[in-house]
Amino acid sequence: MFQKTIGFKIFFWSFLLVIGFFAFFPQLWMVSTSLKPATEMFSFSFFKHFNGSNLMRVLSDKTFLRYLRNGIVVAVASSLCSTAVSVFAGYSFSKFRFKGRKTVMALIMVSQAFPQGLLLLSLYPMMQKVGMLDTLPSIILAYIAFTLPVGTWTLKAYFDQVPQSLMEAARVDGSSEWRTMFQIIIPLAVPGVMTIAIYSFVWAWNDLLYALTLISSTANRTLASGMVFTFTGEGGNDWIGMMAASVIASIPVAAMFVFLQRYFIAGLTAGAVKG
Repeated sequence: MFQKTIGFKIFFWSFLLVIGFFAFFPQLWMVSTSLKPATEMFSFSFFKHFNGSNLMRVLSDKTFLRYLRNGIVVAVASSLCSTAVSVFAGYSFSKFRFKGRKTVMALIMVSQAFPQGLLLLSLYPMMQKVGMLDTLPSIILAYIAFTLPVGTWTLKAYFDQVPQSLMEAARVDGSSEWRTMFQIIIPLAVPGVMTIAIYSFVWAWNDLLYALTLISSTANRTLASGMVFTFTGEGGNDWIGMMAASVIASIPVAAMFVFLQRYFIAGLTAGAVKG
């Protein structure tokens, strides 16, 4: 049995504190700065002021609210679509044997080896050719294309853990393939499904590269790119406004993790311990 010595405990807690500092200090600085008056913007103090006017100023900006609405639409749509397609793709690769199955699975895996920026070299001319540039569907399709391989392989691993005998028993009882899939198999993979949904939502919510490349008009900008053009520029930077907007932008993701963290943690740790 491994004995945890005093030296090990000191190293462990010291390392944990350092990692925690780098993880949470920027969040504290962001929230504290959003509550400061302009004259105290660069002062090294935390929660000395509680000025809510910065948050109200951002929330009263109709342009920012448009960015927020577009961001929610894009993130929710891409999350739902990529999760749904990943469920069907992962299920088919796991439970059916068809010609070209291994080749397609290998191609999906290889696609993950390329950086996200390289994918734009093919997506941009495709969107331009079909006339979809500077539209919300274009960026939704781009996010689906990027998150689909991860979702497919993750859910395939979940469906592989479901015994084939369970499906055979359902067929003997007269259950159709669709009923077996939706009422028996998928409920067993809920943690994996929720993990992919959260991953897709967060990736689309935080993305800047695709949003800057595929969207050019103010009316269609999403939250990340809209914040860049609103609070930064050649004439100056509104850092307090940027911090206030960042706090507001963090709320949907934080709320999602609070309510769905048990599914997310279960999805990440599934299969780590073999019972």
